[in-house]
This record gives sequence, C-alpha cells and structure tokens, in this order.
Amino acid sequence: MSNEPYSVTTSQSWGGRLMESIKGVLAGGAIFIAAFPVLWVNEGCAVKIAKGLKEGAANVVEVDVSKFSAEHEGKLIHGTGQATTPENLRDGVFGINMNAIQLKRNVEMYQWKEIEKTESKEKLGGGKDTTYTYTYEKTWSSQLINSGSFKAPNASSQYRNPGSMLYKNENWTAGNVKVGDYKISNGLINQISPKEKVDYTKVSVPASIASRSKVQADQIYIGDPNNPKVGDYKISHTIALPQEVSILGQVKSGVVGAFKTSQDTTIERLQKGKHTAEEMFAAAQSENVMRTWIVRVVGFFMFFGGLSLILKPISTLGAVVPFLGNLLGFGLNLVAGLISFILTFLVIAIAWIFYRPLLGIALLAIAGGAAFFLWKKKQEADAKAAAEGATPGTPPNPQVG
Repeated sequence: MSNEPYSVTTSQSWGGRLMESIKGVLAGGAIFIAAFPVLWVNEGCAVKIAKGLKEGAANVVEVDVSKFSAEHEGKLIHGTGQATTPENLRDGVFGINMNAIQLKRNVEMYQWKEIEKTESKEKLGGGKDTTYTYTYEKTWSSQLINSGSFKAPNASSQYRNPGSMLYKNENWTAGNVKVGDYKISNGLINQISPKEKVDYTKVSVPASIASRSKVQADQIYIGDPNNPKVGDYKISHTIALPQEVSILGQVKSGVVGAFKTSQDTTIERLQKGKHTAEEMFAAAQSENVMRTWIVRVVGFFMFFGGLSLILKPISTLGAVVPFLGNLLGFGLNLVAGLISFILTFLVIAIAWIFYRPLLGIALLAIAGGAAFFLWKKKQEADAKAAAEGATPGTPPNPQVG
C-alpha cells in the first residue's frame, strides 16, 4: 500500500557547499591514510592463515570418533560422525520442546515503513536545492520500526506502529553436544546452523496462541492472513537436529575445540556431512582467498572515497556553473579511481615482497619483462612506421644538436 508523497526542499548556498567540502578533506585524508595499513595487514594475515592451514593439514590426525581415546589429547584431529545431544531445547511460548542442537525463533511483524528518495538540483551560482520525498508503505519486518521518527506531518499518528513487539527473535543452543564419542566446543556447536523448519502440526501450540492464530505446517500467523493489519505477526522456528558432521579441532581436556598453529592461525571447523580433512582444509584456504580479495576491494574504495573527499573542493569551486562543476567532478573521479587502483596495486605488491619475497619478486620480474617486451614492440612499430613514411631515395633530415 502506497500513499501520497510528502516532499521537503532544502537549499544550500555555494559558500556553504564549499565549507562542507573543505571540512570533508580531513575525513577524506583519514580514510585515505587508513587504507594503507588495512591493505598491508590484510596481505600479512592472508599469508599467515595460508601457512597456518598448510601446517595444520600436515599435522592433522585422522581418528575414529565413535571411540574416545585419550592418546589424542593435545592433537589436531579430523573425524566424521553423528552430532548428538541429550538435551531438549524449548520455546515454551509456542509449545516447542524438541531434542535439537540449535533452535531459532523467527518473528516478523506487519508495520509501516518510511521510504525516502532524494533528488538534488544544482543552480547557477553554485547553490544546490535538495528535495526529500517521503512515502509510506506496509511491510513485514523482524525489527521494530519507530513510527515516531517519520518525517511527514501527522505521519506518526496516521502511520502508527505498535510501540513494542510482543514476540522477538530468539536462539537456543544445546550446551552438551558430541560428535561420536567426542564432546565439541561451543565454537563448533555454533557452526551447526538451524535450517530445518519445525512442523507445527506435530507441536502442541498453546491454546492462548492457537485461538487467535492461523497455525500452518511451517508458520504461525497471528491475525488474519487474508487481510493483514499493522501489528500482525508471522512466526516460524528452524532447528538443527542430530546429523552427520565432519570436524577439525584440537582435543583438550576431552573436548574438541580451537587449535592454534605456530602462525597463530585458529583451526576450529565443522561441516555438515562427510568430508575428508583435505576437503575441509581446501575449503578453508578458499575462504581465506575470498576474504583477502574482499578486503582488497575495500582498501581500493577507501583510497577512492578518501581521494574523492580530498578533491571535492575543486569541483565545488567549479559548481558556480553547474555544467562545469559536473564535468570537473567526473574528471576528478576518474583521476581518483586511477590513482586508487595504482596505489592498491603498489601496496599489495610491496606487501607481497615483504611477506612472500620470492613470489613477489618473481611477479614483479614478470610484470617488468612484459612491460619491456611491449615497449620494444612499440619501438619497432614506430620505427617501421617512420621508415614506411619516408620518401624513397630521400635522406632523413639531419638532427640539429
């Protein structure tokens, strides 16, 4: 459901914009400088984690988890078995009481939400008008939306949400879980995700809930699902039942948990199903590569964002004529992007030489060789073009020194 939009327009002078952009230079400088250690530390962490995982893979011990053995105390082990618990997890509000490793209550309430759209228009002389347009629609949300902060006049009463949620998201976790005959740590337990939906047809939902709800197999709807109203609820539960898992961890005081390598890499992994140690270490290495690339991209955008703020006053100066300001802004963003790419590459390359000298130097040598090869090819092409352009029999012009 949508409603008539409410709009507010604010104006900012050229001087105000200029002062704002100048203030942003300090923030831009801080972000720009912070990008260097972020990228540098990221490369160091990537190397340490990769080495740590390689060390773990070389020292892991394969065990039969169906029979606990004290001889594995202090060792990094790998095993596959059934994850079980003697505990029942309970959500008494909705009548859930099941033998499970994880239980999660998922709650959504039907509420009003505010949608803001912004449109800016630059004016001759450097000023800028910004129009904020607000519309309101109903949506399902797991978080309480504060309608008191809505911008439109009387919106807090016209589009009023409840002041609190009667039911909220909650999680329950078994504290005593074993894989085979080995007890596992909370760190491993928390890696068993609750993904299977509870079937409410097999649950004794309390009469106080059922009498005002539409109880379906995978959902409890409090209200009328055919005519939803603000304040209605949708509740579902997901669980992690006993299941086959594969684990990597150190046996310490009879519990499998985190293992620290000489590189200070933590190895504490659990995967659903049957997986070899090699497969689990390969998955960990892939995650390390993915994380490294994500931080590299973040570092690039830190350089770019910082430089954009530093250069912003220049485009603001040109905004006296809107077309000129936009053109300057586009050109400065291109410059910021190019510089950011070069700096990102340089920091990563230097970090590689520091953390992985042989590989880093080899890559730089290859890059240098490729650049030299392209330069030579260009020189040859230029010489050939000059020779073809000369008139036969005509000596070249003498060079005046």
